[in-house]
Amino acid sequence: MTEAMFRVLVVEDDRDIRELLRTLLEAHDYRVVLAESAARALIEARSHQPDAIIVDLGLPDRDGQSVIREIRRFSAVPILVLSARRMETE
Repeated sequence: MTEAMFRVLVVEDDRDIRELLRTLLEAHDYRVVLAESAARALIEARSHQPDAIIVDLGLPDRDGQSVIREIRRFSAVPILVLSARRMETE
């Protein structure tokens, strides 16, 4: 499987960060699906079945950790946490 075949779901509420991640990933031939909220992330994760997910923990409608727990109910996809939190325990 080549990079061009990989689909990445980016879950980030900050528009600038979301678009930066899209630009960087697409520059390396990844297919990118964007979600700005937890609700949208769950819809996109189910419908697009991404190969990897990048999740911000601070989402406007739900905590990113609850999004991860929900995704784990139907997928074992690799998930990378993106966060501005300072403590590892957070």
